[in-house]
This record gives sequence, structure tokens and C-alpha cells, in this order.
Amino acid sequence: MGKKLLHNPGLTFLILGFVLVISIFWYQSAVRAYDVVIDGRVAAQVKDKQAFLQALQERKDYLAEQLGYEVTELEKIELRESKVDPELLEENVQKLVLQEVELGTEGYRFVVDGEPLFAMRDKDKLESLLEEYKQQYLKHIDKSAKIKSIEFKQDVEIKKTLVKPAEFVDVEAAKEIVYAKEQEATVIEVNEGDNLWLIARRYDMTVDELERLNPDIDPERIYPGDKLVISPFNPKLDVVIRMENTIIEPIPFETKYQKDNDLYLRQKITVKPGVPGKKRVTYDIALVNGLEASINIVNEEVLEEPVTRIVKVGTKRTVSRGGSRNYGVVQGTRVSSSYGWRTHPITGRRSFHDGIDIAARYGTGVYAYAEGKVTFAGWNGGYGKVIFIDHGNGLQTRYAHLSKIYVSVGERVDTGEKIGAVGSTGRSTGPHLHFEVRQNGSTRNPWNYL
Repeated sequence: MGKKLLHNPGLTFLILGFVLVISIFWYQSAVRAYDVVIDGRVAAQVKDKQAFLQALQERKDYLAEQLGYEVTELEKIELRESKVDPELLEENVQKLVLQEVELGTEGYRFVVDGEPLFAMRDKDKLESLLEEYKQQYLKHIDKSAKIKSIEFKQDVEIKKTLVKPAEFVDVEAAKEIVYAKEQEATVIEVNEGDNLWLIARRYDMTVDELERLNPDIDPERIYPGDKLVISPFNPKLDVVIRMENTIIEPIPFETKYQKDNDLYLRQKITVKPGVPGKKRVTYDIALVNGLEASINIVNEEVLEEPVTRIVKVGTKRTVSRGGSRNYGVVQGTRVSSSYGWRTHPITGRRSFHDGIDIAARYGTGVYAYAEGKVTFAGWNGGYGKVIFIDHGNGLQTRYAHLSKIYVSVGERVDTGEKIGAVGSTGRSTGPHLHFEVRQNGSTRNPWNYL
């Protein structure tokens, strides 16, 4: 057939003429119209440009009246002149506007790590909500602490953009999203005989971790029924607080002893009282969701040097400190808590400690401070297993949180005699000896006697 056309010019011209006639007929029958181009795509064709623009404006006015604020097109709209078959024209421009044109207004999207979470019309309300969320983590912090920064751990952005009216949320809905938790906290109840050390071992934790998760508790005073967090809640938004706090801490004084042959072993006379010194300690602290992430000393300034105490003692031996590990009454690793008032560097809470806590291995021997008579040996509330020894002249020593007791009430003990073993019974944060000295019923600083 192709070859016949090539060799039959008359037939070829006849076909071309037919196509031309058809084209002319279509062009003459086609009407002037407009392509409605939305964001680069032809959505429809309309005959009357003004009718379309009027329908668009009427739709915008209607929505503005219903919503209470102005709206605009969310996509670019162009009307391009063209020719179109009348049968293809969109006659119902109102329907066209309703179906094809997206309207909206300026709003603010809350974006976290690149993910849009919601949109609000009022930027001030959104910022206020986020600030309220961050401020909740300041409620347990010492009021005198200096807050250096409080920021979100995630990349958070408030982005101004055009938003569909249906996408806006109110403050309550936004609050639910912001305060959402990916995981709830795990809370346990303290049982009879529990202490922090036992609880930490039970849940495969350290005592330090347990204390960080519960900054409001007094480690030495937990009771059955108390609630403890062993696993923190995991919020969708993490808040990092960087703060600095300066507190005054005591500097323990040293004691020098002068032997006196006229005094018995348990007799001591203070020639010159010791006076604790004072130092100003500045901590740099980081908190994540209100929990300690790091704490470092950045500066220490001695305000008052301690005054050495001078004491006359009898020539008969009493146990005394003999190096960095020998605390006389026990071989320990460190002093975990000293005597007197203590200030927590994060909460600023002050509490009084009646003795000294000497950390030591579980089962380490405990020795009598001086000769005397055992007046109590057994379980005594928060002390756990404890021994009281009366040394005469109103002097009494106490040895608490023991795992073993080797003496009984009424028994006389010699200086340095093994009377028990280190444990973690009663209200205890871990294996240690709580050593306490009382004179005529009132507590005394044990460092004045060791």
C-alpha cells in the first residue's frame, strides 16, 4: 500500500487535502477557552476566565467567613488562553474550584527531626506550650542554681508555612502530642526490710543509678509503701538542662592526740576544740528529663581553714585511724557519708547525718572502739542489725547495718575486739558501717574520737 501511495501522487494529495479540511473544520468549531493550570498541571478548561476567578473568590470569601481568618491558594494557579472542543469545557466552575483548588492560610508547623507533628495558627500559643513543657523539669531544682540553658535534645523547629484549615489543631490536641511518652516509667513499692542496696541488686542496678532516678528520696530513710522509679519514662521530646550550682561544704578538721598517763583508756579531754572549715564548691551539672546525666566540680574555694582539735587521751589503747583504709573500727574503702548537715547539689535539700558511713566489703570485720559493755545487740529499725556499747562516763558507740553480730547484751568487750561484720541491713544504700558516737545521749562527731 505504501508503495502505491508513493507512485500515486494524485491519491496522496487527496488524502492530505482531506486531513486539512478536517483540521480547518475543527479549528473553526473550536472555541476560545482557558486552561486552568494548577501547580504546573492542566486541571481543566473553562470558557469564561472571569467566571472562574469569581467562583474562586466566592469560595475564599465563604471559607474566610466560616473560619474567621483569610485564606489563599496553596498552589500556584494560572489561566492560559487556548482552543478547546466545546464538549470538553467545564461548565460548573464552582464545582471545579471546590474539587481542584486547595485553600489555606499561614500557620506554624511544629517539626521534630525533620518530621512535621502538627500545625497551629497561633505561634505565641505554640511557643508558650513548648516553654511550659520544658519548665516542668525545673521543679525539683534548687532555686538558687543558675540555669545556663534548657533546650530540646531533638532538632526542633517552628516553621511558618501555608496550611490547610483541616490540619490545624487546638492547644489541647497539641499538648497531647508534645507530652506523649514512648514508654511509661516503671515504679516499684518498697517492701518490709528493703534498702536501696537490696533493691538495686534485685533489679540489676547500682545504688547510684537508683538515687539518680529518685532525686527526692532520702537514701537513709525509705519505708514500706514508698514508691521508687527503677526505669524512667521515655518522652517523645527530651529536655536537656545545663546548670551551675554553688554550695558551701564543710572541711573536716584533723585531731591531734596528746598521751596522758593520768587518764584511763576511755577518758578523753579536749584541750582545744576542732572547728570544721568551709569551702565554696561550684558544680557543673547536666540533666536529661530532670535526671542527672553528669555532675562535675569546676571550682573549689576554701573560705575557712579547719582548726585542728587537740585531745588528751589515756595511755590505754583505743582503736584509731591508721592510714587511708584503716578507720580503726573497720577496714574500709572510703567514707561515703560524713557527720553533720549535707546539701544535695541538685535539689539543694539539707539533711543531718548522725554518724559517719564507711564503705567496706560485705562481711568485713567490725571492731569495738574501746572497752565497754554491750547494752544492745540485735535488730533496731533503720539501723538494721546494730550493736550499742557503753564505755562509761556517758560515752556510747553504735555500729549499724551489720550482717553478723558476734557479741550479746551484757558482755564486756575489749578495745579492738571483733564484734560484728559489715552488711547492708535496715535503711542502707549498700555494704558499709554506720559508726555513731553519743555523749550523754547527744550525737557527737565521730572524727573527734577516731
